[in-house]
Amino acid sequence: MKSALNFLMASKRCEIAGLHQLALTSELVNATGRLVHALQRERGLTNLYLASRGERGGAERLAQVAASEALQAEVLARFEPLDTEAEQSGYRTRLFGRIAYALQGLAALPLLRERVQTQAWSAARATAAYARLIHALLSVVFEAADSAWDPDISRHLVALFNFMQGKEFAGQERATGAALFATGCADADGQQRLLRLIESQEQCLQVFADFASPPLQLAWQQAQKPDTLATLERLRRVLCTTTPGGALESHLSQAWFDVCTAHMDAMKSVEDAMAAELLSLCKRRRQTAEEDLRALEDLQTRVPEAGALVADTA
Repeated sequence: MKSALNFLMASKRCEIAGLHQLALTSELVNATGRLVHALQRERGLTNLYLASRGERGGAERLAQVAASEALQAEVLARFEPLDTEAEQSGYRTRLFGRIAYALQGLAALPLLRERVQTQAWSAARATAAYARLIHALLSVVFEAADSAWDPDISRHLVALFNFMQGKEFAGQERATGAALFATGCADADGQQRLLRLIESQEQCLQVFADFASPPLQLAWQQAQKPDTLATLERLRRVLCTTTPGGALESHLSQAWFDVCTAHMDAMKSVEDAMAAELLSLCKRRRQTAEEDLRALEDLQTRVPEAGALVADTA
């Protein structure tokens, strides 16, 4: 007859297996974040290139495409250890569905780049295509955050996802503003879009602040450079307050791109710190669970009636 100890040991083995999968998922989240950051930069350069009719950002864009391709290979490699053969339930089913959607988007990326290179697409159409792909990749992160059963790991993933989502809104702001400046003309729809993106960033960063650990909140505060923020706010005012149809200085497109990039790179440094802390947390949780299992196995060996002993001391 199986004792209480047998079931405790089985429970601990399940916990260890779950933590192993969480660690793999966390590594995938980390790699996905690096790819998203690269694609966000590629999108911004694409907007410079298309809105200026090929006069700006061409060489940088091609170099960024190569960097994105290398990071894409890393993400694809992270998919390989995931067990797709065994019967899955719950979050694994949803996670694999998200991954399938992301893979479809990545498969379409060469065609998108070809359309950009030949200037067959508008900046708005290219931006929308990149946004859909990045949304698909961030959905993988969301599913990981939604499915974590350890409360500390879950809080960390929620903070990380919202920070990454906030950075994506910042990336869309960079792309939209770069296109507006490059065209040399203020546009009411573009201005409204910028205002919505700024508001969305603030909402995501508030959720991050609600869930992130104090050291990570401090890291974000320290990463925000006053000079960068001042320049960003000044250029935001130019974009958002110029009368629709009024002239914008097209040469400011590069200054806008550069300051937004500095802001997003600062966000990426915090994102990297969050990813490292997440992996460390998963490792500590698994080590603790393995130590608990060894203690239970030792108890079973030393005490014949260990099941009864555990029940008596519970």
